[in-house]
Amino acid sequence: MRYSRKKIFLCMLSVLLIGTIVYIELFSYYINTYNWRQIQCQHRDKCTKILLVADPQIIGNHEEILHFLTPLTIFDSDRFLMKTYIHAYNFIEPDIVIFLGDLMDEAHRASNHEFHQYVRRIINIFLDTSSSSSVRHIWLPGDNDIGGEDSLVTKEKIERFEHAFSQPSFITFRHLNLFKINRLVSEIPVYKKKREFFDTSEIFIGLSHVPLLFKPSIFVEKVLNKMMPHVLFTAHEHKSMIINTDAHLRQDIHLTQVTPENHEIFEYSLGTKDIYEFLIPTASYRMGTNKIGYGYAVIENNDLKYTVLWSPSRFNHLILYGFLVFLLFLYSLNKILCKCCRLLKCSHRKKIYSY
Repeated sequence: MRYSRKKIFLCMLSVLLIGTIVYIELFSYYINTYNWRQIQCQHRDKCTKILLVADPQIIGNHEEILHFLTPLTIFDSDRFLMKTYIHAYNFIEPDIVIFLGDLMDEAHRASNHEFHQYVRRIINIFLDTSSSSSVRHIWLPGDNDIGGEDSLVTKEKIERFEHAFSQPSFITFRHLNLFKINRLVSEIPVYKKKREFFDTSEIFIGLSHVPLLFKPSIFVEKVLNKMMPHVLFTAHEHKSMIINTDAHLRQDIHLTQVTPENHEIFEYSLGTKDIYEFLIPTASYRMGTNKIGYGYAVIENNDLKYTVLWSPSRFNHLILYGFLVFLLFLYSLNKILCKCCRLLKCSHRKKIYSY
């Protein structure tokens, strides 16, 4: 009877472990997509779907606190990014994918060899899973890619990034004009045509790693005055919010927090009065926040609709794994102690019989 109970307990523990792994690694990502809101197009040929990826910051080779666990943390983080990205990609079926910088965590300190290793990992995570040639991919550098916060921005770092992700700083797609803003070195594309903010025959979209309206400066004023963007997509803060202000007066700034509890689809008419900035949350669970996900924007004519596709909490997954490992540890410890007790009893009996 005692043996049968042990066998049943071991079978239950095995089923629990296998079932938990299957649920977490397969079904949890799929089930999470039921929380996402789909944005419908009225006319698909006039509608542009945009997937926004911010701060994936793939783990580098040197700066993990528990360095001996670096290969394991790299594997888990890369795999999480790949799984959440492919679900977001398949859900949206985007026309454009925009990577808003900080692709790599340690690229600003990396040797050329390490940098190219990191680039290959970026390609494996994001491009091998979404290989459609009709989708436009736009890449921006962040401070962890070329420097700017913890290290200096140098010409060599900028050229290295641009060589790996070669494309112009001004990109046209249908009636959208997307232009890159590098606040780290205060650069914007040269644009000499005259235009009015209220003219929405062409929509101007500014892309920047570092927020603009959120952190006003002389450079920000230059961007707004010369380029007159209708909308801005930015990152860096690892937060999700929408900022709007009057495009001409720019006196009062209104903030709208976007949280996982709020699955609202935000709708705006571009070129009417306000300029809008969308801060995209980080896609990585390693950034110290549970509020992680991907931005999802649809632009049709001069109407913009936006929501966030929130990712499941990897921390909760890892806590559950830790609990199961703890159960296995207790079971193994109990088995060892029972075996020791039996050996001690046998030894004691032998001594008694020897007398």
